[in-house]
Amino acid sequence: MPILEAFELYRFYHAREEETLALRGASIQIAKGEIVVVMGASGSGKSTLLACLAGLDEPDGGYVELVGKRLTRRPEFERARMRAANIGILLQSGNLFEYLSVEDNIRLKMHLARKLDEQRVKDLIAWVGLQERSKARPSQLSGGEAARAGLAVALATNPSLLLADEPTGEVDAETELKLLNLFKARRQEGGATLIATHSNLLAAHADRIIQLQDGRVIYG
Repeated sequence: MPILEAFELYRFYHAREEETLALRGASIQIAKGEIVVVMGASGSGKSTLLACLAGLDEPDGGYVELVGKRLTRRPEFERARMRAANIGILLQSGNLFEYLSVEDNIRLKMHLARKLDEQRVKDLIAWVGLQERSKARPSQLSGGEAARAGLAVALATNPSLLLADEPTGEVDAETELKLLNLFKARRQEGGATLIATHSNLLAAHADRIIQLQDGRVIYG
């Protein structure tokens, strides 16, 4: 059974008399232990797709199933509960609360999901190589350190699926390689990762590439 499956997703946006078709019947599957990359030009629907897959946005047509259960068109509190239990979200930036240290950002994510585990906090910080920066606040981190800290927060509750939206868009080549190696290590542990990106490096190491064009899946 796929960890996540989307069926014929449509999403429309209206501005006065104009209608934008962000998604036009997009269908995908993500299985355990896969790294899947979504590629496409800016405006092709990548971020809208990830928002619908995470239950942060509701499609106008079609639906999403997460670990075999319908996610779409449930009350927001139910979608939030399913998301907290099964999905980690890594954005290009803005993954950390400024007033909290790295370790406290991780603790907060666990606390909200009622999964506080101090040993996992330590293990995640070591996994992303930030042992010496665990008490630093986001403003005290380099861009690469912030990206790795954001990944630790996204994986705080050990979700079965990681959704990453342009995670390497604002980092240097060295950090991009470090993040890639972390994604690959997660794959070896059986975790699934879906990455929306323009990065050829990430695409080269993916199990599958999904190409979006004007809201449609062209292949993948």
